Amino acid sequence: MFFETRRVGDIAIVRIRGRIVEGPESISLQRHLDDLMPFGPHILLHLADVDFVDSSGLGLLVRYLTRTRNARGSLKLCALSAKADEVLRLTRLRSIFDAYETESDAIEAFYRRPDAAGAHARLQPDILCVEPSADVQVYVREVLGQAGYGVLTAGNLPDALILLQATRPKLVIVASALRATRDTHTAEKFNRLVDATNVVELPSTFSTYDAGEAGERLLHQVRAAMRPM
Repeated sequence: MFFETRRVGDIAIVRIRGRIVEGPESISLQRHLDDLMPFGPHILLHLADVDFVDSSGLGLLVRYLTRTRNARGSLKLCALSAKADEVLRLTRLRSIFDAYETESDAIEAFYRRPDAAGAHARLQPDILCVEPSADVQVYVREVLGQAGYGVLTAGNLPDALILLQATRPKLVIVASALRATRDTHTAEKFNRLVDATNVVELPSTFSTYDAGEAGERLLHQVRAAMRPM
């Protein structure tokens, strides 16, 4: 079993390749999900490359469905392989999972649709930060989080476009290089939507600024951009 994991906003997307079965495979998946949980209980499993699921493996998915909901999050599925879809249908467990055809459909569901069993109705951020550097993403999220803002982050324009359309944030913070990009359909659409909202651009040298001064300046820009007219 192999995993490819990335974060889109508050959601950990895990693409699983192989079999979800009792033994080393299930233990490996359990450890991987355990490592993700401290960073947020919102998990999306991409199952297009899963070719077999046994009863123990399915039980593991149900267990983490319950665990994420108990943590006021959610576990969703997307792009089910024929085998995974058949297993859920035959066991009549399809109804307890939120399953979607594509990643983008599932990501939007985290932000737009109520979750069952007492989970948050939806994630409600104030700000979307789009910045290729993971370190800068963390810095912006923590600085603004300490000031009381809810911040989502994305490292590329395709993921940022999904989040922008799903969450409709009050403010977009974006790296100047990405803001200037219009050479693809995704870049053009993202920046056209950003044109209609509040925006703060991060200069290419932002990561080299004194951390304290940069934080104060960014907070000032954010407060000014979000101030009611």
